[in-house]
Amino acid sequence: MLSKKYCPIGVDLGSRYLRLAQLGINGQGLFLQAAGLEARPDSIQPGSPEWQRWALGAMKQISRQKAFKGKKIVTALPSDDLFIDQVRISKSAGAQIEQSAFARVQNKLPFRPEEGILKYIAAEHPDCKSSETEVLVMAAHREKVDLHLAIYEKAGLEIHSINTWPYAMINSYIRFFCRRKNERDRVSILMGIGSNHCNVVVCRGTQLLFARVIPIGFDQMEQPENLPRMIAEVDACARYYETMPASKPIERLVFLSGSNVNRGVCDQVAEMAQRMQIAAQIGDVLSAVRVDPLEQKCMIDRRNSKVDWAMAFGLSLEGLAE
Repeated sequence: MLSKKYCPIGVDLGSRYLRLAQLGINGQGLFLQAAGLEARPDSIQPGSPEWQRWALGAMKQISRQKAFKGKKIVTALPSDDLFIDQVRISKSAGAQIEQSAFARVQNKLPFRPEEGILKYIAAEHPDCKSSETEVLVMAAHREKVDLHLAIYEKAGLEIHSINTWPYAMINSYIRFFCRRKNERDRVSILMGIGSNHCNVVVCRGTQLLFARVIPIGFDQMEQPENLPRMIAEVDACARYYETMPASKPIERLVFLSGSNVNRGVCDQVAEMAQRMQIAAQIGDVLSAVRVDPLEQKCMIDRRNSKVDWAMAFGLSLEGLAE
């Protein structure tokens, strides 16, 4: 019998849904070991004490009733709780690039800098010879981080690591939609739409080049003017990337989404890709992974799914290489 290796459980605790997913790998490739989903009741406000109790109860129920292996999890802060901004810093700053980057964004932070956890990532092309470097600054309020940690601890889960949503999106993209080696050399723009936001990533293989949260999601699309606004914002992200030193052309757009996503959104994304003269596709990770036939408990509705599992899958994949 072929040996199996199980990834940690990917926990995607967003503003609308709690998703838990665990992938595994054997001689036949990746498979879905277990997955569970629960929607937040409309009467509960995200971040409230009631929300904390709901998240804790839902997490316990899903992790205990499904066929998950182990208690290790990989998670990420929701987009609403992670500040992210991209700045350009002179390379003459040398060892002071971190301090320079933090100084550039401190007036934009929704909290005092001393109350947050700040990290920076160099987001430039390897062959860039410019005098400036692109830097992505990510920050979160310590209280938000502590709140999430407390929920997982009380649920009896063991935190393997905390990732960020841009890398979770990239993990899913690389594993499921870069089947050929040469595809990893192409610059791609990834989109993921949630209830109240649209996440945008530009990457070249595993290298993160650009990331931004657009505060328009499916809930805001009830107002017809917001869909064109969101597409315009995504287009602006692509234009910003093109101004980066030594940037290579974007060749592909992948809309990470459930298979039954709103048709109007798909049409607008396709039109944008056509204007950019690049290939586009819907990236449904649920359709791209096998379900282990021996573990029927993990079955979730794969037909006409409106739910996007890219984040939860990408978080679970974080532990695959270890």
